[in-house]
Amino acid sequence: MLHERIYLDASDTRVYIDTYVANDTSHARPAMLVIPGGGYRQVCTDREGEPIAIAFMAKGYNAFVLNYRVDGETYPAQLIDASRAIVHIRDNAEKYSVDKEKVYAVGFSAGGHLAGSLAIMHDEPEVLKTLGARKGYNRPDAAILAYPVVSAVKQTHLGSFETLLGKNVSSFSEQEREYLSLECRASSDSAPLFIWHTAEDQIVPINGSMALAERYVELGLKTTLRLYPYGRHGVALSNDITVRDDPYAAQPLAEGWIDESCAWLKTL
Repeated sequence: MLHERIYLDASDTRVYIDTYVANDTSHARPAMLVIPGGGYRQVCTDREGEPIAIAFMAKGYNAFVLNYRVDGETYPAQLIDASRAIVHIRDNAEKYSVDKEKVYAVGFSAGGHLAGSLAIMHDEPEVLKTLGARKGYNRPDAAILAYPVVSAVKQTHLGSFETLLGKNVSSFSEQEREYLSLECRASSDSAPLFIWHTAEDQIVPINGSMALAERYVELGLKTTLRLYPYGRHGVALSNDITVRDDPYAAQPLAEGWIDESCAWLKTL
């Protein structure tokens, strides 16, 4: 396995990817950019990073775990970081034996918001100008959003958006709320989405996931929404590998999201 750390921004060592690339270079594999959560305050790679990358490797993907700027860095810094990762993967498709037309992203919680931003807000002028990239080059071919933070308009995980804008949510204008809400920004240029959530999530409400899926259906875009009945917020793989000190985090139904999302990607 090619396992190395690649720094994506020469001016900031916080921005990098760790590669999980198979030694077999006989054929090009799809790529999966893994974006851990952490409320935009930290990057939770212990359970939403390497374990996810290894799980996708077992499904035939080459994986890349993103470390992005958090805690005091405001939008669109994180979207720029994630875009750098997609661009790097495509620019180095031959090195990584990656099919550059099958570059996907999976994000968890606030990382789900970031993966969704890649899918939906990839053409932000500031992002494209910073990267010097053409429109669409930083857009994933599809994204998987795991118990994602979605909406600043509806009941939501306030901390993620407060950190993202660097101010208290009570001072958000209606325009700012809509600007950061994925369901408000989705358009015909948005990438396909596989969205999953657990009904018992008490940290990030499921209403955002439902609103985003509904908006995709209205736009005629490819999407799937899976709502699993059991599991608290942050179940990651929802099996014994990522339960940590919470046995309840191992939920057989939610564990199926890996197989279901991979099967869905093959239909695109």
